[in-house]
Amino acid sequence: MQRRLAAILSADLAGYSRLMHEDEEGTLAALKAHRGELIEPKIAAYGGRIVKTIGDGVLLEFSSAVDAVRCAVEIQREMARRNEVVTDRRRMLFRMGINLGDVLVEGEDIYGDGVNVAARLETLSDPGGICISHRVYEQVAGKIAANIHDIGEQALKNIEAAVHAYRIETAASATAATGRRHVSPASPGFEFSRRERPSIALLPFRNLSGDPAQDYLAEGLRLGILSSLVQLSGLFLIGTEAVNGYREREAPAAQIACEVGVRYVLGGAVQRTGDRIRATLQLTDVKAREIIWAERYDRVLDDLFKMQDEITQEVIISLDVELLGREHDRIWFSQLTGPESRELYLRGISHLYAGTKDDNAAAGRMFEELARVQPDTVHGPGCAALTHWLDAYFGWAESASRSRDRALEWAEKALTYKQNNGFGYVVLGHLQLFEGKHDEALKNCRVAADLRASCPLAFGLLSSVQTYCGDPQEAVKNAREALQLERIYPPWLINILAAAYRDGGKVGLSIPAAKEATRLDPEQTDARIILCSDYALGGARDQARNMANEITGLDPSFRLSSYAASQPYKDAATLDRLIDNLREAGLPE
Repeated sequence: MQRRLAAILSADLAGYSRLMHEDEEGTLAALKAHRGELIEPKIAAYGGRIVKTIGDGVLLEFSSAVDAVRCAVEIQREMARRNEVVTDRRRMLFRMGINLGDVLVEGEDIYGDGVNVAARLETLSDPGGICISHRVYEQVAGKIAANIHDIGEQALKNIEAAVHAYRIETAASATAATGRRHVSPASPGFEFSRRERPSIALLPFRNLSGDPAQDYLAEGLRLGILSSLVQLSGLFLIGTEAVNGYREREAPAAQIACEVGVRYVLGGAVQRTGDRIRATLQLTDVKAREIIWAERYDRVLDDLFKMQDEITQEVIISLDVELLGREHDRIWFSQLTGPESRELYLRGISHLYAGTKDDNAAAGRMFEELARVQPDTVHGPGCAALTHWLDAYFGWAESASRSRDRALEWAEKALTYKQNNGFGYVVLGHLQLFEGKHDEALKNCRVAADLRASCPLAFGLLSSVQTYCGDPQEAVKNAREALQLERIYPPWLINILAAAYRDGGKVGLSIPAAKEATRLDPEQTDARIILCSDYALGGARDQARNMANEITGLDPSFRLSSYAASQPYKDAATLDRLIDNLREAGLPE
């Protein structure tokens, strides 16, 4: 037998037995497709070889630990994208373990402790994740764009000595348990206290119709109530992402309130029978341990939006919310008349809050049709503007430029309505920022935040505009307000806070914020750019250089010139200083 040093990757499919039991032919076909289209080409691209396959498992050999880890990371990232288009129960999540060690070679097979350790490390990996030994860590530290967590000494089965191990976090492993991206709760110490005003969470309403096709009715009713409440300054309303997990998981109101940090919980159930709709609602004061309002409605479907406005008013009265200025005028969904406009709105808003590319596209079509069917209300133009802006912002559209043009067109139309939901101001303000219209952008984003008093998006974008306009202190205040409302902190919003801290000279606060964003989304380049500039500003040159390496590893096409063009600072000197810091860290021109 021969001996050689090798990087060994051991992988298997989590939940393979269940997948085979539920759909044997489909599982085998999907596994074959993943291997042929993704896994085998990636292995070849990084100079690896398949030693053997056993059922759902595979053993690979690489001459380089860096190549083995990069191959694993890319496979896991691509698998995360592939899993987004299948149901939760059909997702395929691979566990991977990687070790660097001496192996015995017999023909095409390999043996020895080096192989055994890789196999044992695989069992320590999260579904969709990667676990590596210390010897591998020494080779890859600073050379891959991913979060690596030290999990300490591990006693592995049939391995005499303890093995120091690390987990590499990927988008797949970070969200394997939920099936959704970027919904992890905050790390301890990165949380914000709640405002001293009535705080409420609206749970997903249950559909009692026995027909899943009617889910949109229950969800649309809830989101319609939320759309009114979000505009009231006297109320603290938790974002939908924080409570969506209770759609499939029932829990007592007291437990839910504790978990999401509110005093009041509104729950309900909806049933459609022919042209009638029945809804049962109850509002619980968890602190007082009592239901403070409950009502059963039995109406014809045409009265749905009148019923929605009535529910909203009852919640406001029950919580003793003080309405300021013209806030009474913001409860006006009953102006949506006719079955077609009602259907378009309910389906559209249900798709909009689902937060996926396909749902957003469907929502856009419905809101544009709503604008045609009922042109006397802002709901169609305002929401249509938002869908096109989301297409451009998240890269969902084939042409980002065309999506921005459509967003601008609909936003300008939305601003012509006296009764306004604020979405047009949100979109227009952010678009104006990138057109160099800083004063107009700031003005419109302030109006948006005023109209949408519990809207994380409105406060987050206002904060971003304030940073670019040279007011990082106010930007920090509004970013923190947005995060308080969101409860489940999205990385893009944390990045806005981190950038505001940095530009305000608070690097010590910016660094943990940007690190939190990379924890929630290990593929974040924006957070790493902020970290790179933070380290450079703080004189930590080695850390800045390592972060620069991670950025180019994650995005080989990154160039300072392109990045500078994407940063619409009002003060050119501020942008020049930022680019100088990044250049000093080693990022390419």
